[in-house]
Amino acid sequence: MRSSGKRIFSILVSILMLIGALFIYATFMKPAYSQIKNLRTEVSSRLDFINKHENYIQEVKKVLNEYQNITEITQTTSLILPINRDIALGLNQINGIAFLNNLSIELLGVQEMAISPSSQLSFIKGVGNLRFNLRLVGSYENFKSFIQAIETNITLIDLVSLKIDPILGGGAAKNFNYTIILNTYYQTEN
Repeated sequence: MRSSGKRIFSILVSILMLIGALFIYATFMKPAYSQIKNLRTEVSSRLDFINKHENYIQEVKKVLNEYQNITEITQTTSLILPINRDIALGLNQINGIAFLNNLSIELLGVQEMAISPSSQLSFIKGVGNLRFNLRLVGSYENFKSFIQAIETNITLIDLVSLKIDPILGGGAAKNFNYTIILNTYYQTEN
């Protein structure tokens, strides 16, 4: 074959290869490329969706933590200032403190006092008051421990009145009669 025939043949092969490359590009590459663009767009939009929802989840977790802290504060406040009038709780606490300090209760009376109105804030309820009248018998050291335990008790208990009398004919033991008045408080529902 001559050189001009070889040139024509190589030009024809080049043209066929160019047409084949265009055909392959148009048939396979262009749809794959547009599919890749669509998938990239979809992945990008899903990542944005995930990021937005992760931010929402973080905000919800933050609010839940704040709510949990509020719940813990409410529970602690309920221990300090019980939500309802609970005479048994007050009796149990006073009796338990007296028992732990080796004091015996000879006389016990409970009186419900007037409810103090709430402050100007509408979300604060009124405060109720239970008054406990007690006569305790025991040593002075045990009574001092009793008073310290009342002061450090989680429930609010105030010492209103105190009278100390010696026991007549008490013998060697230095025991006294302690007549005390204690106030405990609670939240009212009104």
